Formats: sequence, C-alpha cells, structure tokens
Amino acid sequence: MKSIRQKKVDLRNLKLSPEEGFVLSRVDGTSTVKDLVALTGLDEGRVVDIIARLSDEGAVEVSGGPEAERAAVEVATAPTASEGPGIGDEAIDNEAIDDELRAFLRGDPESPAEELDRNDEPASSGELLADASEETSSADVDVPAANTETANDEPEEDAEETARTEREYRKLYETVYHPMSRDERVKAAGEVSGARLLALCLDPDPQVIHAVFANTHLTLECPRLIATHHRTHIGLEHIAKRSDFLADAIVQRRLLRNPQLPNTILGRMVNPKLMMEVYKIAIDREIPERSRMMTREVLRKKFMLSSSDERAALLFKTEGRCLVLLVNCSLDAHATQILCSKNSYTILFIQNLARWSATPPALLAHLLKMPVVRRNLGLRKMLLKHPNTPSDLRRSGAL
Repeated sequence: MKSIRQKKVDLRNLKLSPEEGFVLSRVDGTSTVKDLVALTGLDEGRVVDIIARLSDEGAVEVSGGPEAERAAVEVATAPTASEGPGIGDEAIDNEAIDDELRAFLRGDPESPAEELDRNDEPASSGELLADASEETSSADVDVPAANTETANDEPEEDAEETARTEREYRKLYETVYHPMSRDERVKAAGEVSGARLLALCLDPDPQVIHAVFANTHLTLECPRLIATHHRTHIGLEHIAKRSDFLADAIVQRRLLRNPQLPNTILGRMVNPKLMMEVYKIAIDREIPERSRMMTREVLRKKFMLSSSDERAALLFKTEGRCLVLLVNCSLDAHATQILCSKNSYTILFIQNLARWSATPPALLAHLLKMPVVRRNLGLRKMLLKHPNTPSDLRRSGAL
C-alpha cells in the first residue's frame, strides 16, 4: 500500500463497524498503513484488512486497489516456516519472500529478509534495537516531567520487535537444543554463531553461558539476552567480567530487573552513577524490591557524602519527592541556606518538606513566611505541627 486517501462520500450511508469507523476517522489527507498502525494501536494485518473493506465500501481510495490489499493481508497473516535442526534452503527462501512482501506493505526502504541474512554477523545486534527516542528512561519512573531534560539519554528498546525476536530464539532453542544433553549444548555454545548462539543464551545452565562467553562470535546481543532470561548468579557474573558489556545501558536496565541479580554486580552498576540516576532506580517499580532497597542505601550514603549544592539540587529536581527515601539523613547549614534563598516553592515541594522529619528549623521558618503558605491554611498547619518548627512561630500560629 502506497497511500490511503479518504473519499468525499456521505459516511452516514455506509454500513461500518465501530472498528472500521475508528480507523476511517484516523485517515487524514494522505496516510499510510504505518501511520494508521501508530494512530490506532491495532495490528498491521488488522489495519490492512479494515482498509481493504473500507476500499470496497468506497470510503477510501487506496493505491494498488483492494485486490492488492487482500493479497497483502494473506501474506501478513500467513504462518512463518518452522525452525528446526533441518532448516533447508527452501524454507529460508519462503521466509525471505514472506518478509519482503511484508516490507512492501509497510513501505520499508529495505527488505527485512536482507536484515535476517545479516543476523549471523556480529554487527546484527544493533538491528534488534530502535533508535534512541527523545524520551529518557525516566519516563518509566515517577519523576517530574521538567526534570527529564537533565537525565542522561538511554537507548529505548522496541518492545514489540524485541519480544518477537526473542520468541524466535526461544522456538529455536526448544526445537534444537533442549533435547540435547548438557555436554552437547556446552560444545555447541562454543562453536555456533548467529541466531543459534543467541538461542543458546536462553539456556538455564551456567556452564552453557560460560561457553557462550568463550565463543569468538560473541556479540552485544548475547549479554542482553542473558541479562533478561538467566537466573543464576554464576551465569550473570560472566557479564560483569566484561566492563564494556556492563557499561551498556540496555544490559544495565535488564540486569536491574533480574530478580537474581547479585549484590556485587548491583553495586558496580549503581555506585558510579549520579544521585539523580540512583534515585530513579530506587523508585522504579519494574525493579525487584530487594535491588531497590540496596539502591536506597546507596542513595543515602551518596547524599550524606555529597556537597551542599548537590543535596539542594536533588531536592529541587525531584520537588522533594526524594525526601521519603532519605531516612536518617540531614541538611547542612549551606544546603539550608541554598534552599532558603529561593522565595517561592510549589505546594508539592512544601508538603514534602513539611512531612520530612529532618527539615531544618531555619527552612521551616522561611517557608512560613511565603505568601503561598500564608494563603493556604492546610500548609500552614502542616508546617506549624512539624517538631522542628521554632517555638515562637508555633505560639504565634495559635495552634
């Protein structure tokens, strides 16, 4: 499908299902299938099928005609050839033709079949990931939108493409290597390359993982798969032996979400990070609670060892949200002076400071003088009830 244009017809005379009407409402000017998939959230095959029916009804004009659309739908919905030990040239050719037709339907400039042919090369690991998006990983955690600009950019993964590729590797592993003995899998892990090596990264035995890392065809995609699916300390520690692997942002993200992550590897990843990055890890709900608890301890140590400017900057960037994690921490005189130098705060920031048990008396007195606190009786009461509020201010508050 090259382009889709809406015809000037009376839509009230058309018998459309709610789903067809929804897709038709998203056709604006000249659109493509890829545009409609992004706008509707439906599967590509489903969108093509609906566009074909809309073309039959005369609601849209499609280059190539409805017959080409229905042919494309049959190709898009056809099952892929099964993988196994005896994958032949004929099966590979059928899959290549199938992928080329899908690429024509999406309007991709390059056939995916050519990308699959390069899957056996070491550089193919980058093809399994999307380009870094404008959003950072801070979108996965509860961080103020204004603070995302200061976060370090990390490459975002195409979740759908990654899941599809990993299903193919899982199918290959279950078909070829699962029936083998451990010794046979270890031997194969040291010799194979490409998709078969990536499939062996899903093996639960740490000896197989050791053989994978000893393979000369090892690519960055291997530690990424192992970080996601492996569940033994010994196997995961092989990743930490390579500093270039451990420094990869996607490897770190997947390791942090692994429930069996050893504390030594967690410390090596978290300790060098800035306080803001450590805070994001500490509140990320996709990370297991055990790892988050250890990260909170690292955050407290970093906070107490950091400079006054860094402490105040963390509070400003998080609107005081970090204070709930800073148990048994405090602010020095210079950090308090920095906070008192600002004449206006958001209500959220003031509430978080009022709830923190270690808020300095000087900062509480400064907050009570702000116009927003004087106008808000609830905020004023919260600050006056704080145990560190100066007694003269508490008495003048008539509580």
